[in-house]
Amino acid sequence: MLIRAARIETTEDIEAILSIDHSYHTDYSWQMHLRNELSPSLEVSFQLVRLPRPAHVPSPHSPLALRRVLDRCDFIWVAQDERSGCLQGYVAVAVVPWQNTAWVPLLAVAPAMRRRGIGRRLLQTAIARAREQRLHSLTIEVSSKNYPATCLARAMGMRFCGYADNYYNGTDIVLFFTYRIGAR
Repeated sequence: MLIRAARIETTEDIEAILSIDHSYHTDYSWQMHLRNELSPSLEVSFQLVRLPRPAHVPSPHSPLALRRVLDRCDFIWVAQDERSGCLQGYVAVAVVPWQNTAWVPLLAVAPAMRRRGIGRRLLQTAIARAREQRLHSLTIEVSSKNYPATCLARAMGMRFCGYADNYYNGTDIVLFFTYRIGAR
C-alpha cells in the first residue's frame, strides 16, 4: 500500500474518493445523557450501548456535500494499492491556524479494505504532517453511531474532547477526539 498526496488538479482522485462507500456496520452506538437542571452545572455523559441487532449506517454526506468539504481541506492523502492502482481510502485535513490545530472532517476506507490498518496509516500520515506544520493538535470528528471509528481514534491515543448535536444535516451527534502533538 502506498500513501500519497491526492492529485486534486485532476478529477481522477476526487472521483475515486467520491466513489468510496462511506457507509458502515456497527453493533454499538454512543448514547448521550444530558442533565440540564436549574443548577450552575451541566452534566453530559456518553454511554456505549449494544444495539439489538447490527445496524447498517449510510453515509451522512451526499456526494455534493463531500465535494464541498474536500474543496475546503488543505491536505488530502490517499491509500492506493500499488499493483492495481485502486484507491483504498483517504483522509482529508483542514488547518485551523487560529487554533493551531489540524481538523479531520473526512476519513474513509473502502469496505473491502477495512480492518487492515489503512485508516490507522492515513491518520498517522495526517498527524505527521500536522507535526511538520508545528501544530499543537489534530482533531477528528466521528458520528456517535460510528463505533469502529471511535475505536480507531481511541486506539491511536486520541482523547474525547467534546461533541456537537444535530451535526450532520441536523440528524446526528458527532464526537470530537483530539491527538495532542506537542513537542516530541
